[in-house]
Amino acid sequence: MDIIRTIEEKIRSSINVVNIDVIDESTRHAGHHFTSSASSSHIKLILISDDFNEMGTLKRHKLIYDLLNSEIELIHAISLHLYTQSEYNLKNK
Repeated sequence: MDIIRTIEEKIRSSINVVNIDVIDESTRHAGHHFTSSASSSHIKLILISDDFNEMGTLKRHKLIYDLLNSEIELIHAISLHLYTQSEYNLKNK
């Protein structure tokens, strides 16, 4: 199973997801010399979940890092964009 699908499935099985986009941005970082068994080296995660209500940015990031610990070890970089539904709606007005 590829790492993108693994990340999405792990999150969906642990968090109430409103929307999730796991984007492989590896081609944008061509030239980075990173060796791994994962097919993707740079991941962008956009996650909307009302489980993030009453949770600050640091706690949200810690939750995702703890959840995806073994996957994050296989990649070079992950960019986290974590929102509640209302935060996402305000950001994208």
